Amino acid sequence: MADQKSLIIKLAHIYYHTGSWDKAIIEYEKIIALDPNDYNVHVTLGELYLKKGDLERAFKQFEISANGYMREKNTKKASGAYREMANLIQKLIEPQDVEKAIGMYKEILAKLPESTEALMNLRDLYLRHNQMEDVISCTLKLGDLYNRLDYVDKAENEYIKATTMDPSHAGAKEKLEQLRGELNQPKPGEGA
Repeated sequence: MADQKSLIIKLAHIYYHTGSWDKAIIEYEKIIALDPNDYNVHVTLGELYLKKGDLERAFKQFEISANGYMREKNTKKASGAYREMANLIQKLIEPQDVEKAIGMYKEILAKLPESTEALMNLRDLYLRHNQMEDVISCTLKLGDLYNRLDYVDKAENEYIKATTMDPSHAGAKEKLEQLRGELNQPKPGEGA
């Protein structure tokens, strides 16, 4: 089976890189039939369906891979699949069903709270529908996420956005002041 899979992968790669997407899809589907838990192949199929403009099939492949990677506790790869899913929700679901899109973004965030794309898309959706309390909440969560990931400049920008949207928002002002206070503290080992 390993030899057969290896040969199919080689052929699929050739088709993929020569732009023969339909033939590549057929070969990658053969690989999935042999090994349904090869989530890298599901991602590749998702990419191929995107190239062909078949957004629904692409979404399904990214969803399979994201859930599989999460089961394997591979959050880095899951994050990439969830990023693709968030972008597809924005294109496929938002225009037809805002509430469904909100639910789908929240589902991604429940599985992977570090999904910046899902959080940004959710915030932007709230903004387009003038739900400012939710916009500020998402903006603060994004700032907190950036702060945890040590993207301090991005965190500061998100906190500034929140205070600009609602200058009287105590939580936003507090987070901004706290972050700026931490930035002005000497690092351990530095002289005062």
